Amino acid sequence: MKRVFVGLLLVLAGTVAWFLPRILTQTNVGAGYVAKQACSCIFVGERSLASCRADMMPEMEPIEAELLETGVGVRAWVPLLAERIARYKEPYGCTLEP
Repeated sequence: MKRVFVGLLLVLAGTVAWFLPRILTQTNVGAGYVAKQACSCIFVGERSLASCRADMMPEMEPIEAELLETGVGVRAWVPLLAERIARYKEPYGCTLEP
């Protein structure tokens, strides 16, 4: 019984190790998308964050977003996985921080 448990644990660890790079990449891209779209919608389109979130794809719902307290921009993140910030700069619009 102990060997089965250890075997299952090893399979689970291997599966997580196999898919983790892809998950991290996708969450980073998703957070960047939400930050940039929300920033442009709020600061260029002059709309509220709630109104802008309604325009995004349903797949983006797990990604959190908030206005920055210091500066003009939006922070979007997936807890424990990814975070991106987009800032508004006149006359260029919104750009993602590296």
